Amino acid sequence: MARGDRSPIGEFTLSSSSRSSMNSLLLTGILVIIILSLVSWFILNQQSAAISNRNLAMAAGTNAAVLKSSKKRNNTVVITGPMGAGKTALWCYLRFPNNRSAPKTQTSMAVNSAEVSIDGTGVYLVDVPGHQRHRFDRDAFLPAARAVIFVVDSAEVTRKARHTAEFLYDVLANKHVQQKEIPVMILCNKQDDPSALSNVRIKAMLEDEIGKLRTTRQADLGSLRSVGGAAGAGGSGAGNEDDDDDAAAEKASDFLGYEGKKFAFEHLSNPVQINESSMAMGLGIGGMEQIKAWVSDAFNA
Repeated sequence: MARGDRSPIGEFTLSSSSRSSMNSLLLTGILVIIILSLVSWFILNQQSAAISNRNLAMAAGTNAAVLKSSKKRNNTVVITGPMGAGKTALWCYLRFPNNRSAPKTQTSMAVNSAEVSIDGTGVYLVDVPGHQRHRFDRDAFLPAARAVIFVVDSAEVTRKARHTAEFLYDVLANKHVQQKEIPVMILCNKQDDPSALSNVRIKAMLEDEIGKLRTTRQADLGSLRSVGGAAGAGGSGAGNEDDDDDAAAEKASDFLGYEGKKFAFEHLSNPVQINESSMAMGLGIGGMEQIKAWVSDAFNA
């Protein structure tokens, strides 16, 4: 073979080795990128979790302080209801009556509270977030309440009828609301939405859903009572009678309206009023004046 001639076999071997090295380097680079991405994701996730926990802790501390303060008062108005209904917007309107424009709000993470004057009446106004984890906050504020405003999204209530009725049932069946006959306003908000239902239709819908819930809850309490009685069959008679009395009392307190009759808000001992509103329409236009007059009447009754 001449010196100038090239060996096809040697060329093929060198080319294959180069490709193998390049493939190895490429694979190593991809693995390094993946590992760095995972490490970065983990660090960001930990930082996000820490921030979230810090925010929740701050919210919990704020809620505890507000609750402690409200217990010293007997002039609390509790604004409650499902998420996204417009509770915080209502709170802002009543808190800042001179602001004529619609407030820009977002879903609350903590309780909002302030001392305000509504038609010359001093009110401690509390806005409780609608998330499930704030149900305890709502129930903790109700003993000091003079009035409750339950805000409903009129455009979404059809899709969330059951959930809204369950939320409202818990408020109306609360022992403090019943014993003190605390007035409740069901505020059908977002009436500016083309798909919004009128307060008349929402009233009928909620009454129907509460009627169904009433039957379900009584059946559940009856089942618990039966299970408790069977479990305590081997115990003393006096103990069983006490359990039965407690179950009967719980069943009676949780029942809304008249037994044997279709549920209606008019059957409750505490007054329930159903109004329409639109936070987007502003003061004096979206039903705010009626709300203020109702709060004033509730305090002066």
